Amino acid sequence: MIYCMSDLHGHYENYIAMLREISFRPEDTLYVLGDVIDRGPDGIKILRDMMARPNVVPLLGNHELTAALCLKWLLQEITAERAEDLGEVELASLGDWMANGGEPTLRALQQLSRAEQREVLDYIRDMELYAEVEAGGRSFVLVHAGLDHFDPEKPLEDYELEDFLFCRPGPDQNYYPDRYVVYGHTPTRLLCRWTGEEPRDKIVRRGIQIAIDCGCGHGGTLGCLCLDTLEEFYTE
Repeated sequence: MIYCMSDLHGHYENYIAMLREISFRPEDTLYVLGDVIDRGPDGIKILRDMMARPNVVPLLGNHELTAALCLKWLLQEITAERAEDLGEVELASLGDWMANGGEPTLRALQQLSRAEQREVLDYIRDMELYAEVEAGGRSFVLVHAGLDHFDPEKPLEDYELEDFLFCRPGPDQNYYPDRYVVYGHTPTRLLCRWTGEEPRDKIVRRGIQIAIDCGCGHGGTLGCLCLDTLEEFYTE
């Protein structure tokens, strides 16, 4: 079976509970659509578990991108005093990361050896921006946030990095007529509010557009979608 989840935001217990819920096996595949880290306490713990599983495929989220922009700082000794040596650009990147929930991730990185830090950061830098998947007789495009500046004739490799990581598809957004687009980034409770629906921390389907960020990083649930069957799973 092929599964996907998104926006774990450091909630390791939800992640492990979900692997149990779906009875995740070595022959299965799990796509994680970004934002594994930040806000919650255990993003690095989740990443290191994912790194040990060859059947877990990570996609880059905006929080991983922000961490990667601090790469030079992170590969040096991580101390408060070291901040004095950073330039304006590096300080701005670090400040943006901290303002968006990066402190637990930075603290966790401090507990790792230099070699382990490099392994984690190399793993982040190697993350893809999208995945194209066939499952259950359906075609899927998996991305972190959606597809900004969308054109159905535009090849996926021609989109800019920001197009995958920062957009928030509106309720009237239409993508491909024959391919499901599955994304996270925008909590589904917000998508419900935008259309006047009762907010809910559940997967939202609008045609063949599927939003799966169920607010795990904001006190909600963790949602997981089986691409073979379109069955939904949840842990709180």
